[in-house]
Amino acid sequence: MMLLLNVKHGQRLDLWLKETQPAVQALFAISINGKEVFKIVGAARYFQYFSWTACQDGVASIEWRPAYSEISLCYSWHPDSLPGNGVTFISTQPDDFRLLNDHDTARWYQQEPLRPALHFSPRTGWMNDPNGLHRKGDEWHLFYQYHPHSTQWGPMHWGHAVSRDLYHWRHYPVFLQPEQNLAALGATGGAFSGSAYTDKQGQARFWYTERLPAYDLYRDYREIQKMAVPHPDYDKPALVKTALTELPPGVDCDFRDPKVWYEEADATFYMILGAAVNGDPAMLLFHSLDSEHWTFHHVLYVAPAYFRENGGRSIECPDFYCLDGIWVLIISVVGYTEPVTGRHNILFAQTGDFCRGFFTPSSQPLQMLDFGTDFYALQTWGEEDSRTGFAWLYNWATQKNVDSAYSGEMSLPRRFHLNTRQQLCMTPVLPPESLILSREILPDHHRWTCREGCKACTIVFTPAALFHLMLTGDSGQQISLDYDGKNLTLREHGVDDGRYHAPLAAAGDVTLCFDAGIVEVFAHQGSVCGTRRYYSCSHLTGVQISGASAVLTRYRATYVEE
Repeated sequence: MMLLLNVKHGQRLDLWLKETQPAVQALFAISINGKEVFKIVGAARYFQYFSWTACQDGVASIEWRPAYSEISLCYSWHPDSLPGNGVTFISTQPDDFRLLNDHDTARWYQQEPLRPALHFSPRTGWMNDPNGLHRKGDEWHLFYQYHPHSTQWGPMHWGHAVSRDLYHWRHYPVFLQPEQNLAALGATGGAFSGSAYTDKQGQARFWYTERLPAYDLYRDYREIQKMAVPHPDYDKPALVKTALTELPPGVDCDFRDPKVWYEEADATFYMILGAAVNGDPAMLLFHSLDSEHWTFHHVLYVAPAYFRENGGRSIECPDFYCLDGIWVLIISVVGYTEPVTGRHNILFAQTGDFCRGFFTPSSQPLQMLDFGTDFYALQTWGEEDSRTGFAWLYNWATQKNVDSAYSGEMSLPRRFHLNTRQQLCMTPVLPPESLILSREILPDHHRWTCREGCKACTIVFTPAALFHLMLTGDSGQQISLDYDGKNLTLREHGVDDGRYHAPLAAAGDVTLCFDAGIVEVFAHQGSVCGTRRYYSCSHLTGVQISGASAVLTRYRATYVEE
C-alpha cells in the first residue's frame, strides 16, 4: 500500500510497527523524488517505535506492507505548524492507508455512538490518569497516561493534547515512552503519572514516575522519579534525568506520582509522593534547594486506619495546593472499597495549613469529593484564587462492554473553590457558546422528548425542596437523579441498587451534564458531585422533571468542523 505526502524540510513522522511474518522486501519505506530515504527492513513481533525526519522539501512516497506488519499508531507533523494544527494522523487499517484531514478525524470520532461529544478522549488506544496539566500562555496542555497499542492497560506512555478553551483539542506527538521496550522484556511498567511545574521564566518541567520493568502488578516492583524538560516546540523532551531513587524507611514498592512546587516563604522546592508506610496508605514529603537534589523530609500524611482495613494499598495521584488561603490535600487510595456500599475509586479532600514543611489538618473531616466511582486521579492547575482540573472518568472494575477503538475519557473540566464551611466545591467549566445548539425551558412536571436523540446536554435547575429527574435513553434505559430531603441519589434503573448517593442538607442549585452515556452531577454550588459512566445508552430521547423548572441546553460535538 502506498500514500503520497507533501513534506517540508524538518517534517517528522512517528510510527509504532511490529512484524507479523517475515518479508523479503522492506516492511515500511519512504522515498523522495525516487530516492529511498528511510526503510524498515525487519522488526520484532512486538510494537517498536520508529521516527523519520525529512531533510528536504518534496513529495514523499510512503509504502507499507500490511500483509507482513501491523502499525498501531502513525502520524506526521512539522514543528512550524504544530502549534496551530497539531499532528496529522495516518490511517493504518489493512485496507485503508491514507492521510486523515480534519473532516476524516471528525468522522472517525462520530462513528462510535458511545464516543462522547464534549469529553476528551484519545483517537485510539487506552487512556487513564491526567498528567502534567498546566497552562502556557493562553493554552492548556493536557498530558495523559496512554497505551497506544491496545484498548487495554499496558506499558505506559504520555499522550499530549492542547486547547485554548478546554473543549477543542489538538493532538500533539506522544511525549514520553517507557525507558525500555517492555514488550521485549515481557514486563509491565513505563512512564507513570506526574505533574508540571513552571518557573518564573515560564520554563516548564515535568516530574513523573518510571516504573522499571515489573512482573507483578501489585508487589515487588521498583518505582523511581524522573524529571523531563520539554523541547521548545513541546513535541518531545529535550532532557530526561533521574531525580530520586531511594525509598524512605517503611516504604515498600508503592512510591509514585510526584507533585512539585516552590514555596516562596521557605525558599524551598517541595515534592509529595503517594506511598504506603508500614502498610498504611500515606503521602511523603521531600524537599530541595535547587530542584535537583532531593532529601526526604517526613511522612506528610497517613490515611485513617479504615482505609487499610478495607483494602487500601497506598495513596496515589496526590494533589496538594493552597486555595483561598487554605491548603487542600487530595487523596486517592488505590484498592480501598467502601464497606457499606462497595464503592471504590473514591477521592477525598482534607483541608488544613502548611507551614515550614508541615501539614496541620483542620477540624473538618475527610470530604468525599464525588459519590460515583468514575472520577479518579484528579489533577489540578492554577493559582491560589483559581484552580482548574480534570479526572480520569473510568474505573478499573467496570470494563467497557462494547467494541471500540479507544478506552477511557477525561471528566469535564472543573473549577474549584471553598465554601463558607471550608468544603472543596467543584463546578463544571461549561462548553463555549459556539457549541450550543438550543436552549429550552422545562416547566415543572414537564416531559421533553427528542425523536432523533440528544447526545450531549446540560440540565440546570434550582428546586424548591424535593425533586425527581428522569432521563430516558435510546435503548429505553432510565437514569434518575432524586433528592428526598436527605440524600441525593443517582441510579441506573434495573442495574444498580441506589448505592451512588451522598447526604445533602439542601439541594440548592443543580447541574446535570449528559454526554453519550456519561452523567456528571453538581449540587449546592458544587459541594456534592457525582460521576457515572453508563454504556446502556448513547443518546437521550426524553427528560422528565418534577419539583422544579429547568433549562435544558443541547450541544453539538467539539469534533464537528466549524
